[in-house]
Amino acid sequence: MRTFCTIITSNYFPYAATLYQSLIKFYPNETLQVLVCDDGSLNPDPVKYPGITITRLNVLYDYGITDSIFNKYAANPDALRWSMKPVFMSYLLERGFEKVIFADCDIFFFADCGFLFNDLGHSAILLTLHRTNIDPNVNEEGFVSFFMFGMFNAGFAGASRKGIPALQWWAKACLFKNEINFPSGIYKDQKYLDALPVLFDDVKVIEHRGCNIAFWNQQECERTLVNGQLLINKKYPVVFIHFTRKYIPELLEGHDSLILPYFREYEKCFNETGYQLSGFISQLPEYKKPGPLLSLKRKLRIRTRIKNWLFRLSQK
Repeated sequence: MRTFCTIITSNYFPYAATLYQSLIKFYPNETLQVLVCDDGSLNPDPVKYPGITITRLNVLYDYGITDSIFNKYAANPDALRWSMKPVFMSYLLERGFEKVIFADCDIFFFADCGFLFNDLGHSAILLTLHRTNIDPNVNEEGFVSFFMFGMFNAGFAGASRKGIPALQWWAKACLFKNEINFPSGIYKDQKYLDALPVLFDDVKVIEHRGCNIAFWNQQECERTLVNGQLLINKKYPVVFIHFTRKYIPELLEGHDSLILPYFREYEKCFNETGYQLSGFISQLPEYKKPGPLLSLKRKLRIRTRIKNWLFRLSQK
């Protein structure tokens, strides 16, 4: 038995509902386990989404190290949610599910993803690389970010029951520290994932380049139209896209233009929950199709913005 899961605060339930809608397009009976880390009411009504199961954080207080995580991070909602990721996954695996895939609530599926669960049939853990260009002579920012933020993206992870020990280790690491601390080599819950292939067997890195498409992999995962179909590196169809709060404004400003139709599908599905995506992302720009000069200017500006962003983070 398998399932997907995500973790939210109550006001982000429209995101979870949108993620769920993308899943059932391919598997009408697919389920999504949603851990809600506060006591707020959920809108729209979860009853409208029969495959979604809501779990409140207090249900897990007696499971594993949940109480310790809550006591440490109750005043820091982000660290609380991030730290509960491996705890919630292992909780589901120990209560009947054989395979669990975690997806950030701002992920949206565009194709059949059954092969991911097939991979978990012979793997303990599934991870996705950031796939940033790390040639220091070509992409200095990508090279630095690879070591600052980690090889793998923590917005997506899969586990089978064989992966429970790895999840438990990840949870203990998050309890130790869940923060941005570059001198100590710590970046939230994410940097700890670098250790999993070293410490545990059967950790698989997903090779399919159509998985976890995002702003950070535009160079290494080239978007190309082949006979009218968008393929990554002229080979891989789009499976799921990570529509982060940073990525969406860039799409609307004309960057990564081949992804824009996919964003429009995502936005339409989100708005069908009764809540507008624009209400969750402040100063969402109108779409602007860039000309050649503006495209060049924006490429240069992106490089400068990334440098400044990395510098600011390093100073925290």
